[in-house]
Amino acid sequence: MSLEIANAVSKYTKDLDALERQIRDKDITKEDADRRRKELTNRLEDRLKAIEDMAEAWAANLDESIENLELNLGDHLKLQIEPSQPKKKRLKKEHNGLVLMIGSNTLRGNNPASGLKNLELYEGAWAPGTGTSSSTFGLAFSRERRLGRSPIWARSGLGFTAYTYDFGQSELMINSPTGPSFDVLPSSLGLRRSNLTMTYFEVPMALVINPSRRGKGLNLAMGGFVGILMGGQSQMVYRSQGMGRVTQSTKGNFYGSLFSYGLQAELGIRRFTVGIRQNFNQAFNLADLPTNLPVENQPNFYNASLFATVRLF
Repeated sequence: MSLEIANAVSKYTKDLDALERQIRDKDITKEDADRRRKELTNRLEDRLKAIEDMAEAWAANLDESIENLELNLGDHLKLQIEPSQPKKKRLKKEHNGLVLMIGSNTLRGNNPASGLKNLELYEGAWAPGTGTSSSTFGLAFSRERRLGRSPIWARSGLGFTAYTYDFGQSELMINSPTGPSFDVLPSSLGLRRSNLTMTYFEVPMALVINPSRRGKGLNLAMGGFVGILMGGQSQMVYRSQGMGRVTQSTKGNFYGSLFSYGLQAELGIRRFTVGIRQNFNQAFNLADLPTNLPVENQPNFYNASLFATVRLF
C-alpha cells in the first residue's frame, strides 16, 4: 500500500513539474494551465481514494480470516501480544559463611541480670589502665535460613570466641612465696606485652529480620550464645639484657568460668554488622580462687563487648 501511495505522489509531482516548465516557456495559456493543474489534483485524489478503499477491503478480509480460524480451531488458537514482564529476583533461602568478629571488651562490675542499662564499670586490679584495653575476637561458621517466605531468618553457628585482658606494665602472678596466687601486680621488667586470653567454644543463635529478597539488605538480629571453656594463655614479652627479646607463655584454665552464656544484638547490611553482647556469667570462677587473694583484687566482673563482624564468604 505504501508503495502505491508513493508512486501516485511521485507521478503527480512529475506532471506538476512538467506543467511548471510549460508555464515558464509560455507554451500554455493561463486558463489551460489552471485547468491542467486541477485535473492533476483530481487524478491524485481519486488514486488515493482508490488505495484507501483497497486497504479497507484488505483489512475486512483479514478480520474475516481470523474469525474463521478462531471458529475452526476454538481454544487452540490464542492471538495476543503482551509486553514482557521484568523478571523478579529469586527469593534467597539460605546464607552460609565464615564470620570474623573483632571488638572491644568492657569489664562490667555489676550483675547484668539486675538491669542491662545500669552499667557499672569494674574498678579492681584487672581494670584496664592508661594505654591498655580488653578485646574480644571471634571466628565462627554461621548459617542463616529463611523461615518460609517471611522476612525472618533463623541464624545458628559454631565457633571460637577469645577474651583478652591487657595488663599493660603489670603482670599476672600465678604463684607467690606464700602459695598459689592470681593477682595482677606492677612489674619491673619493662614489659612490651602482658595479657591473658581465655578462649571458649561457643554456639551463637539468633532471629534475624531481613526483608530483602536476596537477604542483602538492612537487617536486625537478636539472640544469645552459650559456650564452654577451651583454655587460656598468659603471655609476657620483654627485653632482657644479654638475652634480647624474651617471651613467656603459660597455658591453663586460670580459674575461668567453665561455661559462657549471654545475649547479643546486631544491626547490619550485606556482609557487615555492628553489635553488642553481654555475658551473664562472671569471667572467672570466684569460688576456686586462692583464699589469700584480697577481694579488691579479685576478677569479679562480667564481659560486655562492642563489636563488628564481616562474613568472609
